[in-house]
Amino acid sequence: MADSLRSRVVVVEGPPGAGRTRLLAEALELATRNGFAVAGGLPPGAGAPPHPGGGAPRPPAGISPPGAGGPAPGTGAAPPGAGSPARGAPPIRGGVRARPPGAPGGAVLAPPGQSAVEAVAVRLRGRAETATAQVVALDDLHLADHAALTTLCELIADPGARPVLWLLSFASVGDAVAPHPVPACLGRLRRGLGADRLPELGPLSGDPLAQLVSDWAGAPPDPALLALVESVEATPRAVIDLVRGLVEDGEVCVLDGAARLGPPDQGARGPGGGVHLPAPVPRRLSALVQRELRSLSEPTMKALRLAAVLGSPFAPEDLSAMLGEAPVGLLAAVDEAVGRGLLVCGEHDLAFRTEPIWRVLLDSVPPPVCALLRRQAAELLLPRPDGVERAALQLVHVAQPGSTQELRAIAEGSRRLLASDPSTAAALATHCMELLPPGRAEHLRCARTAVEALTRAGDLDRAIALAQETIDEAVRFAAPSPHALAEDLAALRASMSTALLLLGNAQSARRAAGDALAVREGGPPHREAVVTHLAASYLTGDDSAAEQTRRILSAPDDHPRAVRVGAMAFQAFGQWQDGRVGHAVGTLRRAVALDRAEEEAHAVDPRWFLAFALTRIDEYEEAAAVVRSAARSAPAEAGTLAATVPAVLRAPLHLAQGHLDEAEEAARAGVGGAGPCVPMLAPQAWLVLAFAALRRGALAQAEEYVRTLEKDFPQHTSSPWWAARVLLSAQLAEAQAEPAAAAEVLAEVACREGALRELVLEDPAAAAWSVRCALAAGRPELARQVVDAAELLRARNPQVRSVLAAALHARALAAGDARCLARAGGLHRNPWARAAAAEDHAGLLLESGEEEHAIGELDRAMEAFGALGGDRDAARVRARLRELGVRRRHWTHAKRPVSGWESLTKTERKVAELVAGGLTNRQTARHLFISPHTVGFHLRQIYRKLGIRSRTALVRFRT
Repeated sequence: MADSLRSRVVVVEGPPGAGRTRLLAEALELATRNGFAVAGGLPPGAGAPPHPGGGAPRPPAGISPPGAGGPAPGTGAAPPGAGSPARGAPPIRGGVRARPPGAPGGAVLAPPGQSAVEAVAVRLRGRAETATAQVVALDDLHLADHAALTTLCELIADPGARPVLWLLSFASVGDAVAPHPVPACLGRLRRGLGADRLPELGPLSGDPLAQLVSDWAGAPPDPALLALVESVEATPRAVIDLVRGLVEDGEVCVLDGAARLGPPDQGARGPGGGVHLPAPVPRRLSALVQRELRSLSEPTMKALRLAAVLGSPFAPEDLSAMLGEAPVGLLAAVDEAVGRGLLVCGEHDLAFRTEPIWRVLLDSVPPPVCALLRRQAAELLLPRPDGVERAALQLVHVAQPGSTQELRAIAEGSRRLLASDPSTAAALATHCMELLPPGRAEHLRCARTAVEALTRAGDLDRAIALAQETIDEAVRFAAPSPHALAEDLAALRASMSTALLLLGNAQSARRAAGDALAVREGGPPHREAVVTHLAASYLTGDDSAAEQTRRILSAPDDHPRAVRVGAMAFQAFGQWQDGRVGHAVGTLRRAVALDRAEEEAHAVDPRWFLAFALTRIDEYEEAAAVVRSAARSAPAEAGTLAATVPAVLRAPLHLAQGHLDEAEEAARAGVGGAGPCVPMLAPQAWLVLAFAALRRGALAQAEEYVRTLEKDFPQHTSSPWWAARVLLSAQLAEAQAEPAAAAEVLAEVACREGALRELVLEDPAAAAWSVRCALAAGRPELARQVVDAAELLRARNPQVRSVLAAALHARALAAGDARCLARAGGLHRNPWARAAAAEDHAGLLLESGEEEHAIGELDRAMEAFGALGGDRDAARVRARLRELGVRRRHWTHAKRPVSGWESLTKTERKVAELVAGGLTNRQTARHLFISPHTVGFHLRQIYRKLGIRSRTALVRFRT
């Protein structure tokens, strides 16, 4: 407007409490800051949450303020149906709020007997000669009379007036009982003056809603509180009233910097232990929802209350049957409920939009009637093919001890929900146990279902505790005839052994599985116990595991499919350790193919091992497909093992491909960053985190991850992660000290039969890295041992490209053969190994005097390491280029503060972290591939920017 020198009109509409006044207040503040002359200033706080004490009601625009002696001549009163003043707002003068000290300059004070519109007209005439652009804001014009609105239109349309930006606020008038002047005024403004109409202000959501809740709750809301407030879908004023009321009622507290709902009353959970029930709703919110529900038609309300009993989501045909009506009879009720935002439509079902709505409706059904309706729903659902699970969710709330048929249905429903919804299955089974007498077969079978469900849900400790408690209880209660329960006890011990194995307690898992197998001696062994016993035997280094595997696979027809699949997986494990990589991968592929038709999930899925093996031999596309298959094999319910395991499988795949950010994100999920973890697989995730930190040059972080591995996951030499753990230790030693330190670790490994072979299989670049360290440490005999191990692998795996590339790379480096090394670089699929090959090739070229060619290879290696995020590797290559007189720019100019941690450059931060971690200048220089003099220069800059004077102060600053 200021540029065009033309007046503009902006119209803001919305229901009372939608935030129109706050919008105008912020617009006036913005106009004042930008040099506009303002008419219609608002008092301090009008653009912020109102004071909890509220204030006097506001008179409408065009009407005299209180104490003015009645309406101004010619204004009249607000017409019927136009709405009422907002509660809790500060006083105004005829639609423009009175300006106390501190309000934006230019605010209009309407004198007694004069409307706000007339006061604005007087003000504008007084500024007729000024060249300053002007902004006028008028609020609540829907409460003005016809005369005031006519005057406003004439004032805006005055062709001789100076340019003005008019901000006009109206509440939505809806259907007025009598003719209303607002629609006519708005029509005239739009037709004759080209007014811009902002979209109508509706309910808040997302960040604005979170900010409003934070304003009134005293801290940012946690997800549960925010979801509760979102369920209201109300105007800002209603949200403020709700949150303020929750705080006053003590329902909201601030804990750990977040506003949270207080813990629900455990007694409010009701029968069924809260299975498939929404959380209790605070009284104030319940009253708010009930007020909304009262305006519904009687048929819609009846349908919604029945739907609340059925649960959310619910099938329309179930609701139709419960109502005793044809589906066409639902149409009007569903239309009204969806239109009011109470229900949402899915492809095949309906659901309540939010859980609080569901809970309020459910609480409106008297408990005795609710119990009858639940039994009626169960009778309706049980005959259907998929009805047992849904019937169980009804009966769990009404079943009593001794109601045999109902308890049997609950138990069967929990078993059927094991794969698709383990958390609900566990809740059903544990509640069923509470209603059954201990020491009975039915009690043990429910316990086994609960243990399996808790295991799938990732609650391993609880699964183990429940199994052990139930076993001890059964032995105590069944002392006169323990043999009657032997089969069920064996099955429960087998399920417990699986949980123990996944928890990483291989010794205890082996004992529990052995106890289960001993009970079944003479009969067919329990397949879960066989597989767990086999896995635990391998993980504990038991030599009998290989013979047990051979016996199973030599008589496949004598064993269930699950047992054969498990035996094949561990046969492949042995083949891998023996260096027969191609055979191991082939065996795992056959195991996965055999397993596809199996419905029961295993403690050890062959897809896990196949994904790891394919990643290590650079078959990335197939590995990704296997991970996707593993993720699809069990629904990834949030917070379950089915959601965690794929993350562990993806982490090493991302690392191998050079996607460090994605690798770290997946690995953190794998160690329980956002849910449960699988301790049996967690070492792989910690290894990925450590290797990623090492690649980035974050040695202190990598060392911390190694300490976690050593403390929480000690590795036996037969563990699948042992070789990777040793390789990590060697590479960390080389980074922190000298190649000689890494050579010592490698020499110790070489003393164990086959250990070097396992180590070089961990990474396609591991063999060449080991040779490089051995040669740098003056240990040519160790370099020959590494080459021999790589050559043996090549001879046993002539069709595996990654093995061929690794062997050729190691042999060429040891022999100083530049041509073979170039061939090895072309064979590598692994991007890290390919970059290392370019760097090694450059070293051999320099030895033969081909400096220009060597510089090109170093440039290629530096660019590759940089693109992969390998800061430490890129710095090493850059240092070699500097030695050749070649300097490559590797920094970017960024706007930084003049002091504090954020003022440090990337290099200065690395120096600060290393020195604070205890490294000397010389050690820091070696790590960053710069001179000690340069480290000293950086330290002086760091001290200056941080305002400190010593290394001790730097350590305190970082702490």
